[in-house]
Amino acid sequence: MNYLYRGCLMVGMLFTMCISYSQSNGGTSDSCAEISLNLKTLVPEITPGEFAQPQGFVDENAPWLHVVEPIYNETDKNSVKKAKKKRLMFKRRFYFELSQDKEFKDKVFSSGPKRWSFYNPYRHLEKGTWYWRYGVADPETPDKPVWNKRVFSFVITGNEYKTPIPPSPETFLDSVMKKDAPMFTMFREELGHLLPEKSWKEMADWLKEYADKQYRISQDMSFTVSEEDAVKAGKVDKNGKPNAKEVFYRQKMNSRMIGKSRYISNLMSAYMLTGDGKFRDIAIQKTHEQMEFFENAKFEIPSLGKTYVLKDEVWTGKPYSLANFIQICPEVLTDDEIKSIVNEFYPEDWTCPNDFESAEHSVYDQHLWQEIMDKFKRPMSFVRYSEKAREELKWAYELWLFRAPALGRNDGGSLEGDGYLGVHDSYLGVIPWVIYKLTGFNYIKSNRWYKNHAKYLVYTNPFGKSGNGYCDGDGNGASMPYSVEVMAYMDPENYWNKLRYKMQPQWDVKKFVADLGKGDKAYALLSLWNKMKAPEVSEIKAPDELAAIFKDVGEVSMHTNLTDESKNLQVTLHSSPYGSLMHTHPAQNAFNLAYGGQDLFWKTGFYNGGQWHNLLSYKSSRAHNTILADGMTQGFARSAYGWIPRFVSGEKISYAVGDASNAYNGENRYISPKWRDKETGEYLVGNIIPCRPEYGFGNPGVKKFRRHLLMLRPDYVLIYDELESQKPISWEFRLHSRRWMCDLGNNTLMGCNDFGAATVKMFSGVDIATSLKSDYLKNEEDGINQLTDIKPEDAWLMRPIDDENKHKNGFAKHYHGAFTTIEKHQNIRFLAVIQMHPGKDRSFKPKNQINVTGEGLMKIDLDGYVVEAQLDGNKPAMLHVVDKEGKAAFITGKDTDKLSFMGRTYKSKVKGSSILVEKSISNGEIFEEAVDTLPDMLLYGNLY
Repeated sequence: MNYLYRGCLMVGMLFTMCISYSQSNGGTSDSCAEISLNLKTLVPEITPGEFAQPQGFVDENAPWLHVVEPIYNETDKNSVKKAKKKRLMFKRRFYFELSQDKEFKDKVFSSGPKRWSFYNPYRHLEKGTWYWRYGVADPETPDKPVWNKRVFSFVITGNEYKTPIPPSPETFLDSVMKKDAPMFTMFREELGHLLPEKSWKEMADWLKEYADKQYRISQDMSFTVSEEDAVKAGKVDKNGKPNAKEVFYRQKMNSRMIGKSRYISNLMSAYMLTGDGKFRDIAIQKTHEQMEFFENAKFEIPSLGKTYVLKDEVWTGKPYSLANFIQICPEVLTDDEIKSIVNEFYPEDWTCPNDFESAEHSVYDQHLWQEIMDKFKRPMSFVRYSEKAREELKWAYELWLFRAPALGRNDGGSLEGDGYLGVHDSYLGVIPWVIYKLTGFNYIKSNRWYKNHAKYLVYTNPFGKSGNGYCDGDGNGASMPYSVEVMAYMDPENYWNKLRYKMQPQWDVKKFVADLGKGDKAYALLSLWNKMKAPEVSEIKAPDELAAIFKDVGEVSMHTNLTDESKNLQVTLHSSPYGSLMHTHPAQNAFNLAYGGQDLFWKTGFYNGGQWHNLLSYKSSRAHNTILADGMTQGFARSAYGWIPRFVSGEKISYAVGDASNAYNGENRYISPKWRDKETGEYLVGNIIPCRPEYGFGNPGVKKFRRHLLMLRPDYVLIYDELESQKPISWEFRLHSRRWMCDLGNNTLMGCNDFGAATVKMFSGVDIATSLKSDYLKNEEDGINQLTDIKPEDAWLMRPIDDENKHKNGFAKHYHGAFTTIEKHQNIRFLAVIQMHPGKDRSFKPKNQINVTGEGLMKIDLDGYVVEAQLDGNKPAMLHVVDKEGKAAFITGKDTDKLSFMGRTYKSKVKGSSILVEKSISNGEIFEEAVDTLPDMLLYGNLY
């Protein structure tokens, strides 16, 4: 069955599930409330010759048509594949036809020949079933398509989001052609006129003074890299002789080249902002000097017995390119220089790069989208010189309309987490602003992801101090200041845009000026400020809703205070339908907790900490606050997915459930058929670690892992886990901190940050043991053999290795707590009660105020709440919470059909649903009932 038959057809034929109930239908249902997904992956395989979207129901009008047509056969030899790619890629022509007539004879929309494999009719479609097909023409016969025999269809119901109709690619190209350079970073009429002399005089004065200083410096474009650098950095042996690794010197070469290029970029910034040609002229001079140095520089490193050729060693530190002058001021280049540059970028035998294919078809290509601005900027710089550039620009423009921002579907979230989200701040505001200036079309107002992005930022990282923590990047997450400001100016009617804009701190002059030398995002704001009125935000207040779900990317964020950072308790839950790959870690059903804007219980480990550390700790579910099953971690793959079936929220109680039942499949991106032990043939993870259960790799046979998370304001978080497996196994509830933790005894751990302490008390229907580890074991730098001198189950504790010279201050101690079943069990329940103690420190000793009665069905008396939970794994799960003040109550469980509260019985419409009742001062009585509901990515045929 093709994955794209979605909606009811998909639900009926692809899932073993109970039919979900939608409260909006006003009826009742005899079906149960819980959905069990059993697809191998929720992200479809993009198989050439099979993939075609949309089919079934869509939620956008008009949807984009998109196919993947193979360029070669998988059985072809590599030489044949290479030849076919060169002949066909971006040279064959795609044809699309769209009609409500299945025979395509009446009222047919035709694309005409296109070099790329996606098409939109640029109009809203009428209700009904729409049929479409496609054909492909060989480059030698571009006007004679061979039509594919398949006919696809989708349904327009009239309830879809009507996407505002953008200008055609031909119109966009024409608007570019009418402009003289510069016309991306700024327009010709803006050159020398963007300094905010009146609105931000401090910045304008500082920039002019800084620019003059740079001019007077006249920086030398040469530099040296030698063993003296290693000595100064302390990279020496006991005799004081340099022993730095190769990467140390390579990084020095790159960083120094980057510094030289940035100096030239700063000079060009001064020219563009002041209009003074002296800055441009010296920038040209320094560019030629840098290019000559780059071509000839060599560095001898005796301790390594090598002489490094600069141009062979740099990867990011390329010299400032003459091509930049084509974009900004082509008049300073000679005809021969222009011709040479054009031929370099668009040679006679030019075939579009492979990333064109990847961008069109991949669900997400992290590096391409991090660099998408260059896909606009480069062809816009060459449209007057090259027909190829004009074709490339039309492709980039339509790709943007079709896919951007590619970080998620419509919920505003980021499917690769927010640790690397800041990379996208460079273009998410710039490209829509450039399109708007050229055509008047407001992409930010038209796109649903943009409408929700500021909301995502408000809830996942409200004060810019703690992100979501489920991905690469160990900092504070991304606050996206440039994109947020563009969104607030271009769509000021959007409450979330204005709120996030108001929450941002004032711009720092020095940082802003520095950013002018790094790219285009700062220029976009200068242009924006010059052309549009600042949004009025004085009356904007934080939302009453203290929690939010972002279902398509699989995240929930809950708070206690969105107005006072110092008093805010934040907990997030992650369970991604996209699984884990790229920068996203295997962290399904993991939670992170912060207080006062500072992490407290958080993922641990170090980026660039060496292969063993990377594979066993940092990029492993072992380092996240989730479950270890029989000592085995979650898979690291698209197929090792989770999802968030339910979410309800009120003033006192917020609730979500994550399902990671499919996350423990043993698949891992670091396992390859070519990586095997030469003697045994055993798979090697990352080509170094045996793929064995002792190291955490394998399939433990998990059948069910549903994690219920409740925030009981102001001080409690409950984590209730349903765990089931095919056979008895051990279960381990992992709890980590990058700060400090201690064991209080009686299955209780405590952690602290600068604003308070949090205790975690674990309950279960079976015997459990509590452990806490923080000391690193020795590693290869201490002369040990990791495979023979360290127990496999302890290998994840080895001290990280600074293999890329990025941890100059060493590795801080991280704390790893665990609650582990003493015996093996097939079905168990965990209940973790987390209590926040504001203002407390490491000396805090909590009073034992938790009173517990019962065994399987356990009743727990907390400050302000009574909690009842079924902890017998062989009985149906149930969790019941009542606020002692009579303001709120909640219940969830497989057999639940009612909630009794304050002398009244609230009956559920679906047995097994989750019910929340609150008596709110501002909103009166709140009643919410939730059953499992699928994310939009599984319901609609327009995948992107």
